[in-house]
Amino acid sequence: MVVSEGEQIDAPGLPQLGVRLLLGALLLIALLLVAQRWGDRDRQERGSFALVSGTIRVSELKAPVEILRDAQGIPHVISRSETEGWFGLGFAHAQDRLAQMDWLRRRATGRTAEIEGPGSLPSDRLARVLEINRASETAAEALPSESRRVLEAYAAGVNARIGRIRQGRVNPPLHLGGGIEEMDAWRPADSLAIGKLLSWCMGGTLETTLFLDDLIQRLGSVAARPFFPGRSSIDFGVAAQLPGPSEHANSPLVGRGELMGSTRALCRGIGLPTGGAWVIDGSKTEGGAPILVADWHVAPSVPSLFYEIHLKAGGLNVAGATIPGSPILWAGRNPKFAWAGVPASAPISDLFIETLKEDRGLYQNGTLWVAIEERVETLRWRDDRGSMQETALRIRSTRHGPLIESLEGFDESADFDTSDDRGDRSLRASRALAWTGAREGDGLSAMLALLRQESAENIDSVLASHHEPVLAIAYADREGRGGIQVAGWLPKRPLPTGLVPVQGRLRSFDWREGVSLGVLPAERLGEERTPWVLAVDQPWPIRGGLDQLEWLWRPGDRAVRLKSELERRIAEGPLSLRAAADFFRDDLAQRAPRTVAAILGLARRSGRLPLEASEIAGLLERWDGRTTSQSAGAVAYHLVIEHLLDNLLREPFGSELFERYLRTPHVRPQFAIERLVLRVAKIRRTGGWTDEDRVGDAARTSLREAWVSLNYRLGPTRERWSWGRLHRLQFASFGPSRLSHSQHLTRRLRVHGSGQTLAFARHRPGLSFEVERAGLYRVAMDLSASDRLLSSLAPGQTEHPGHPHFSDRIAHWAESRLSLFATNRLLIEEESEDRLLLEPAP
Repeated sequence: MVVSEGEQIDAPGLPQLGVRLLLGALLLIALLLVAQRWGDRDRQERGSFALVSGTIRVSELKAPVEILRDAQGIPHVISRSETEGWFGLGFAHAQDRLAQMDWLRRRATGRTAEIEGPGSLPSDRLARVLEINRASETAAEALPSESRRVLEAYAAGVNARIGRIRQGRVNPPLHLGGGIEEMDAWRPADSLAIGKLLSWCMGGTLETTLFLDDLIQRLGSVAARPFFPGRSSIDFGVAAQLPGPSEHANSPLVGRGELMGSTRALCRGIGLPTGGAWVIDGSKTEGGAPILVADWHVAPSVPSLFYEIHLKAGGLNVAGATIPGSPILWAGRNPKFAWAGVPASAPISDLFIETLKEDRGLYQNGTLWVAIEERVETLRWRDDRGSMQETALRIRSTRHGPLIESLEGFDESADFDTSDDRGDRSLRASRALAWTGAREGDGLSAMLALLRQESAENIDSVLASHHEPVLAIAYADREGRGGIQVAGWLPKRPLPTGLVPVQGRLRSFDWREGVSLGVLPAERLGEERTPWVLAVDQPWPIRGGLDQLEWLWRPGDRAVRLKSELERRIAEGPLSLRAAADFFRDDLAQRAPRTVAAILGLARRSGRLPLEASEIAGLLERWDGRTTSQSAGAVAYHLVIEHLLDNLLREPFGSELFERYLRTPHVRPQFAIERLVLRVAKIRRTGGWTDEDRVGDAARTSLREAWVSLNYRLGPTRERWSWGRLHRLQFASFGPSRLSHSQHLTRRLRVHGSGQTLAFARHRPGLSFEVERAGLYRVAMDLSASDRLLSSLAPGQTEHPGHPHFSDRIAHWAESRLSLFATNRLLIEEESEDRLLLEPAP
């Protein structure tokens, strides 16, 4: 510093100097405390990591178990007997995912509010109404002896890890809700409960049915049916007219959607899974044997829903993907056989309108007045002060299932005419929920039998007894046989419900028996001229004559695109395993180019477009339909679709029902709008949904609004207009929200693809462009050799923040690259020296 002549610098006095020194000391102490706390947290984290090398003596073991971990953190469990192998799998699951396992169990049994507080009570109520815990206990008692032995050995392995934590030999997982002292021992029924929870998330239609019923009441059956799935849907051009806003302004249905979100809360971290699988004939592959490819579309969560494992125990030698808490391999292979079970899009629940004599506690069963069954369950929840509170949940049931009146926010008081033919005003109506998971059945044994398969010849006998979840199972063997088979318990209805509530007094809708496997959709390699079979998103074919089966939305875009790409690639020569896996890179939206042409044609009917709309039209005309993260056309297209949704549906639906539509599980708003626009462009008529003037005006308005939205969301700089800047993915916490893992994965990934593409990454149109479900587990298996297996799992194998395998596989997934899943011991040992030995305690 330069000081001019005559200036004087004031030096701090002793009091000022003392204050500064004190502040400096306090700052230093604060930094030391933060560093100490950070260090304590880091030590706590590391103390919960799985021991991967060394020896652990376990009193429950009768023979040694070896666990090798490869460079990706995948455990390879090796033992001489199958019992010890299942023990080792349970132990490995609990080493890496114990907090997730406990949280899955709490979700399934309705005990999340004990950790998260009253905000989780709607989720817990739904779990209790579904009776997942009771049904799992019953199913566990009825298991075949071999299946029960597997679950008991698996549970013993989990409990061995829990015991080590209780003994202080290892720290509990950092994000274990409630602490180890509140964690119960693992039981076989807990594994079955996780399967039932997954089944509900895949096909539970409580909120969907309520919405569709309300939509019919709002619009009338004809105008509402185009928004229904599958064969319940009709053409948009059938509806002659739509209701105006005054016709439903004071509808009693408004406000009835408060229970909406219960399924999403129950399935947080899982999502509403979908997926796809296909098998390519060996005549078209480099190895001369079939290639099987599959992916699961689940919510982006940390940890991942899936966990990879290789089990070599006794006569078993299998590798693939499990869900922690259960020994089932949902996709996997042994040396001669491969399989992948993906969601089949089957609705697994019905609502029955029951007639009650409330004052006498009776309901009409179709013949007689019989007593309503009643039970009371205790829900526990933690208040703001951390104290545990209790509340009683009264659940009443008919022969069809529990009445949903006990779910929070559901009021049926104004829904039904409560008088009978004789004018008896003492009658009341209520809805009973029937779902497949509450029925007797085994969702484990058939999946375990797949592990031992060596041939596809007797696959029907294996899958005939499968109960839940309802899966489309792709399979192939080394001899060249393969196919697709839908398996799981679905009700055989004399009459379809149309996915709306039906009268409980009418026996025509009762669930008397399940549909036989021979009626469920299936296809075999060699039955068609094409050298492949698919279970992607195509509508299922009808088998056995009149089809009474019902399915959720299967728009077919991915299937059409996959068939096109298979034809092209196979024409170039035999497919390698890596080339088959590369289909997951494909980001072409199959329906979008035709939709763009229809939108622009309709918008230009009234003359030249305004300047802003014209710029968006230019972007769309230059767009090739690819949804790369850099694409300006893709972001413009999806914004136009979002505004079309609002401009075409909000007024006829009414605002509250429209908002419910956007949030309803399983529905496909984008698919509906694209179908509508394409139909209008084709038939060019007036009136109803396909009124050309109305849709044309909405198209012009939506193009301009998309321009405004792009400028508002991404700024005026055109170089910033890209799909990836809106379409992002973040891995959210699987467990308790107050113990969020997401602090370690705060970065949002810019991802390509959409809900239409093979590179699957679906957002929720009208609500958010954030990815709600993506293909986060992918697998490709070549049957020509026992070790040809590629996979992709994001974010990583372990739930422990700070661990090397917590998020190490995100980069490969983001690039749509599948990595080698090695099962050869020499290769595993070449990559990693991690070897853990579990020995019987003396």
